[in-house]
Amino acid sequence: MERIFVQIPSYRDPELLPTLHDLFEKAERPDRLAVAVCLQSIPEKDSKPPHILNRDHQIRYIRVDAAESRGVCWARHLIQQQWAGEEFVLQIDSHMRFEDGWDRMMIELLNVCPSKKPLLTTYPGPYIPPNSISRRSIPVIVPSHFDEHGTLLLGSIEIPLTSRPHRPIPGALCGTCFLFGPAEILSEVPYDPHVYFFGEEISLSVRLWTHGWDIFYPNIPVIYHYWERDYRPTHWDDVPDWLSMDTKSRRRVNHLLGIENATDEVLVDLKSYGLGNVRSLADYGKFTGIDFARRSVSNYRLTPALRPLEDEPLKPFYW
Repeated sequence: MERIFVQIPSYRDPELLPTLHDLFEKAERPDRLAVAVCLQSIPEKDSKPPHILNRDHQIRYIRVDAAESRGVCWARHLIQQQWAGEEFVLQIDSHMRFEDGWDRMMIELLNVCPSKKPLLTTYPGPYIPPNSISRRSIPVIVPSHFDEHGTLLLGSIEIPLTSRPHRPIPGALCGTCFLFGPAEILSEVPYDPHVYFFGEEISLSVRLWTHGWDIFYPNIPVIYHYWERDYRPTHWDDVPDWLSMDTKSRRRVNHLLGIENATDEVLVDLKSYGLGNVRSLADYGKFTGIDFARRSVSNYRLTPALRPLEDEPLKPFYW
C-alpha cells in the first residue's frame, strides 16, 4: 500500500479538527495516511490538539507556542522533518475539504501526467463550513502582477467543468495550500524556513521547476479550501515584528529570482534552498513569459486548454 505523508501547518485554526475528520473520512484507504501537524497555539486561549477517534496513532503533532512561531514556511519546514519514508507527500492548509476517494484520485492523476517528475497543485475551489462545496470549475494558476516590493503575485482562471480537458493541465506555478507528489521533493527541494509568506509560492515554483519537477493542475475537483480569514487569528495579527520578517523574506526571494541583489543576513543558508541545475532561471522565463529582472509578464499560456480563455478576466488571488 503506497502511503501518503500529509503536512498541515495550523495557526490557531478552529477548522483543523473538521479538516482532519474529512481527510480520514473521505480517503478510500485511510490507513495509508500519516499526518504531521504543526500546531501553533496559545494554550490558555486555544483548544487542545484535536482527537480523531481511532486515528490518533496516525497523527504526529509538533506543538509550538504561537509567540514562538516564525510563520507558515517555518512551520512547513518543521513538519517535513517528521517524514518517515512514506511514498507520497500531500501539503495542505488546516482548512480543507476533500472528495470521496481523494487519495486514490490523486495517485491516479499523478500517474497519467506525461512526466517522470510530476506534481499536482492548484488553488482549490472554495468550500464554506461546515461542508458547502463548489464544484463548478477547474481552477488554473496564472501570474497576476509584480507588486511594489517586486514580489510576483499569482491569480487564477477557471475552466468550466463542461470544458475540462481529459488529462491534468500542465503549468509552471504552484499553490502551496495544495501540493501533491512523490516524496523525493522533500530531499530535492526542502522548504525554506527563512521565507515568511509573500513570495512563498513563486519562489517554490521556480525552485521545483529548475530541479526538474513538472507542475500539473488536476482536471477534476479533488480538494477544497476555505478562503476566508476573518474567522481565525493570523500570524501577523499576533506577532508585532512580522513586517520586519516579511521585509527580509521578500529581499531573500528577490535575490533568489534575480530581481535585486542582497548581500547581508537575509541570505543565510540560501545554498540549501536555492535553484536547481536541471533547468535554469532563464529557461523558466522563456517557458512562462515571466521576466523577473524587468518585473513583467507576457503571453502566459502554456497549454491549449487555456487558449479559449484568453479573454477570461483574471481572478485575483486572495492575498
